[in-house]
Amino acid sequence: MALDRADALNEGLGVRYRETDDVFKTLVSELNSTLTPTTIMAVTILAVGLFAYESLGSTTLLLATIGGAIASLAKFAVTLAHRQADATQPVSVADAARWEKVHGLFTFLVAASVGTLATVVFSHRDLSVQILAAALIYGYSAGVAVRISVRPFIAATAILIAGLPTTISVMLYGDTVHWILGMMSVVFLYAAMQSVLHVYRTTTRQIRLRLEMERQARRDQLTGLSNRAALIEAYSNLDCADDALIGIHLFDLDGFKGVNDRFGHAVGDALLAGIAKRLQENLDPPVIAARIGGDEFVILQPDIRDPADAETLARKIVDVLALPYRIAGEEIAIGVSLGYTMALSGSAKLEHMMATADKASYRAKRNGGGVDHEISPALDLGKFSVAA
Repeated sequence: MALDRADALNEGLGVRYRETDDVFKTLVSELNSTLTPTTIMAVTILAVGLFAYESLGSTTLLLATIGGAIASLAKFAVTLAHRQADATQPVSVADAARWEKVHGLFTFLVAASVGTLATVVFSHRDLSVQILAAALIYGYSAGVAVRISVRPFIAATAILIAGLPTTISVMLYGDTVHWILGMMSVVFLYAAMQSVLHVYRTTTRQIRLRLEMERQARRDQLTGLSNRAALIEAYSNLDCADDALIGIHLFDLDGFKGVNDRFGHAVGDALLAGIAKRLQENLDPPVIAARIGGDEFVILQPDIRDPADAETLARKIVDVLALPYRIAGEEIAIGVSLGYTMALSGSAKLEHMMATADKASYRAKRNGGGVDHEISPALDLGKFSVAA
């Protein structure tokens, strides 16, 4: 499945945007950084709402105040749970989509509370309370535009829920000052939409750049395979069953120096890229291929259920890579010396396994290329079942 999410049409902003899965998950994770603004808004809703109820005696104001406080507390709890979930486990696209919906729901409830408070206040002729209601609505909209614009549909909808009924109520007040205030509100609503769009676009660009830099830092620039840092990270993050084996295959190319000497380094580089392409075409996840330097490559094969699978993969790699390459009008064949080892999941360090596989690779080279292996005598391969 491609990383691109489906196009989402944001009616409020009038903009169509695309997000990769990684960008989407990162943007949604930004929603769990709103603990302080949520707390401030809960206190503000209580203060303004209770004062307005005391001054005007409207039951609707009391209900809106209580509803807003409860929704804010719920949003606070959701934010804490979201933050905890992000910190303890990898986030999938489905997880992020669920968190986005929950954040959106409680954001809309808080917005409805704010909008109801301000709308009801402007239906009464108490200017002192109206000043507080105006401050509440503008403060809320500004906070949403700054902190929730990473999800523009949520931000724009929340601002409209809070601001549009209030604007209508202000304009229905009837005098010139309130008409001016109403027109200002219309302008501010438009400006808020523009701010949401600007913050979203800016944040998205920054996240894309950061993610791309992180990807580049984990990729071999010539071949596009994982580099040593990415291999170490992948190994440390393996989630295999305790009764599963992990395999490390290490190989280099026989006669690669001769290819460079005869055809030049450009052809040598093209050959390395061709090898990487074949690896990518013939290795299925969760198997990972990495180039760790020169003509040296490592294959990480996790979750092996049948020890014969490691031998099968090793033979497949050697056979596939030994087929001729057509580069710059020349047909080039290269040999492969591959050594592999296995260990019980979590029982060995990557460096130790690579060193063991390297020994087997040197033996294979001394024997004219092909496949060799070295397995610790302490590892009882006989107890493993035939491929599950």
